[in-house]
Amino acid sequence: MSTQTQNRKRFLLPLLLLAVAALAVSAWQWRAAAREQDDSDAQAQMKPETEGDPPLMDFTGLQAQNPDIIAWITIEELDIDYPVVQGTDNSYYLDHTAEKIKNKLGALFLDFRARRDFTDFNSVIYGHYISSGKMFRYLSRMREKDWFGRVTQGLLYTPGKTYRLEFFAAALAGSRSDFYQYTFPSPYQCQAHLDMIRARAAQYRDIGVEAGDRLLTLSTCSYEYDGARTLVIARLAG
Repeated sequence: MSTQTQNRKRFLLPLLLLAVAALAVSAWQWRAAAREQDDSDAQAQMKPETEGDPPLMDFTGLQAQNPDIIAWITIEELDIDYPVVQGTDNSYYLDHTAEKIKNKLGALFLDFRARRDFTDFNSVIYGHYISSGKMFRYLSRMREKDWFGRVTQGLLYTPGKTYRLEFFAAALAGSRSDFYQYTFPSPYQCQAHLDMIRARAAQYRDIGVEAGDRLLTLSTCSYEYDGARTLVIARLAG
């Protein structure tokens, strides 16, 4: 065997080993991502049957699986159809599903400081922006005029009551913005919050929201700048 051939083999062998290692890592990452997607899909598959008009959902089975499940949200046009949980902080469900399975896709969760029956003036639900389309990926579409005009309603199921979600605003804001305010000592503060939403919204629809109404704010990450968030806001209608 010539010296040139031996040198070529010595050169090619490390490249071959690197290629094999890269393929192994890629396969592992693909399997991990597939498991995460399966766990995320399993949350959507937890949905019980609904009955009546307006439709009601039986939460007995859901809460037997996890007492933290407090609601179910459905927005068909945005591919959102998931349970909503509430933990004792805003960290646990960032990387656990509604079945309490460790998963970086997490779950949709109500701010731990909010009343679990959605009787606060402003209740905030958080969810990840997942590029595959899971969770709150498509909320960002609501900052586009066409999508905002198309998606006007959704449903929020709670034990014993179903609310119609009437979307009236979509905005881009920082993670510490006033959109996340959760204490409102007086109707004056409620009205000030509504005025702020109208002034800062990227899209807005005047549906006659008043200080005596209740709001649901949906929040997910956005990437226009560090700490950016997309927020979509609805009125809860019984």
